[in-house]
Amino acid sequence: MAYQDMESRVKNELAGQKPSEVTELILDNCRSTTMVGITEEYVELEVLSVINVGLTTLQGFPSLPKLRSLELSDNKISGEFDCLKNCPNLVSLKLCNNKITDFASLETLKELTKLASLDLLECPIASEENYRENVLKSLSQLVYLDGIDREGNAEPDSDEDYEFDEDEGEVESGASGEEDGEEEEGDEDDEEDEDEEEEEEEEGKEVEKGEEEGNGVVNSNGEDSSDVPPAKRAKLDDASDLSNGATEIES
Repeated sequence: MAYQDMESRVKNELAGQKPSEVTELILDNCRSTTMVGITEEYVELEVLSVINVGLTTLQGFPSLPKLRSLELSDNKISGEFDCLKNCPNLVSLKLCNNKITDFASLETLKELTKLASLDLLECPIASEENYRENVLKSLSQLVYLDGIDREGNAEPDSDEDYEFDEDEGEVESGASGEEDGEEEEGDEDDEEDEDEEEEEEEEGKEVEKGEEEGNGVVNSNGEDSSDVPPAKRAKLDDASDLSNGATEIES
């Protein structure tokens, strides 16, 4: 099977577009040991995939100011990542199954402050002792390493799920927004439950008050004895008894 060289593949992918209009470029399975055919004219390029091409170096990688996702898996790259400094908005970098063997080769990635996701699966370095701990410590800006975050949660399917906070300089996952929304809904439900409980308590108090009023006793003097102090009530009762006795004698 004959593979197309990278430069010819780039021209085919343009399909009549100008380089300055291209936002995504997929060059998987073409052939080249170096990056050719892609220039600084690709000022709007956000996604670049160069899987299984045979790359041995990234020297000559162009400045791509809007590049967010770079896929370089299944090549023969061992280092030389300093040229990626010209891609300041890079969020996701996939380097699976390359020839990366030591932590020192990753040091220059520190300058990519927006880099949230790095994939090094099937690279020799991934077999090193304390590999994960050392990489995450060295590249403190990373949220995900090999598809897993620092708490053991899986990475979103697409780098589009990341939202970069320009003021804080941090990358956040869109999933967190959904969780916040769920928490807000939960708070609203709790408030409604509290309102219902308060209404029920008020109704209960009104019923009790009505029952107490219904049980009030009116003495012979027309006073509601339920509101009369016990001592005065006893005097009223005695007076009532005397009055009744007098009436009986007169009759």
